[in-house]
Amino acid sequence: MTAAPIRRVLLVGDAKKGGSAEVVAQHAAWFEARGIVAVQVVDRDDPLDCSDVDVVVVWGGDGSLLATARRMGAQQRPTLGINRGRLGFLTSFEAEQSEQALEMLVRGELIEEPRSMFRCQVAARVVEDAPLEADDVLGLNDVVVSRAGAGGMIMVRVRRDGAELGTFRGDGVIAATATGSTAYSMAAGGPVLAPDLDAVVLTPLASHSLTARPIVLSTGGGLEFELIETGDMPYAYCVVDGQVQMKLAAGTRLAMRPSPTRFRHLVLGPKQFFDVLVAKFGFAGMARSRR
Repeated sequence: MTAAPIRRVLLVGDAKKGGSAEVVAQHAAWFEARGIVAVQVVDRDDPLDCSDVDVVVVWGGDGSLLATARRMGAQQRPTLGINRGRLGFLTSFEAEQSEQALEMLVRGELIEEPRSMFRCQVAARVVEDAPLEADDVLGLNDVVVSRAGAGGMIMVRVRRDGAELGTFRGDGVIAATATGSTAYSMAAGGPVLAPDLDAVVLTPLASHSLTARPIVLSTGGGLEFELIETGDMPYAYCVVDGQVQMKLAAGTRLAMRPSPTRFRHLVLGPKQFFDVLVAKFGFAGMARSRR
């Protein structure tokens, strides 16, 4: 990260999560004592105005970091995540390390790691009593097209640059960025992608075919989805980053397009991703015999 002095920070929390507002206020005082203006936002529905801030600090879990990235929109700023959630895979520090993290931030010792983002755009053909919550959503993790509850198998056709990649019949399909490859996609059997890759992994969900396997593609022009069948329900779901949900009728087309916007993730260094894979997921662990 640049060594330019920090003049103004945006501190983000969620007052609906116990103690978060107090934690943000406590660390706002920490910044103010050092002559740095600290703006606090602890209402998850409030907009984030980043036009005049140098850096953003988020207290929460991975979901809080994903929501912050989406709320910043085109005004992305270097963003530090401090974990107050369960797993905290994307966050760089744990809550008890807050002061250490902020000291490193102020001294310019953290590294900025740009992460690919996308836009999920829907050509709406929706259920009449279920209008779209949004038809153009900025995301960082993934797009999931899935069946509605116990509504039977759905069918989704996926294309890239006009070429058909497959028509998947089952519970649905996940399209994840490198950042999102360690989330739902990994749980569904998809591969882990290094965070600096401009790539997307397409992972079928409980496909009714033995030949349906995850596939990794360069980002290119993105992916296009067509919802062919919705099973026994009048709709299926499209969910962006596990947070923005839309009900889609059969015949709906949507696209996942690469965005010029990049999430500016602050980390300890390039090896942190792999250290966290081992520490939190036990990645590539080998049983060791005693001698």
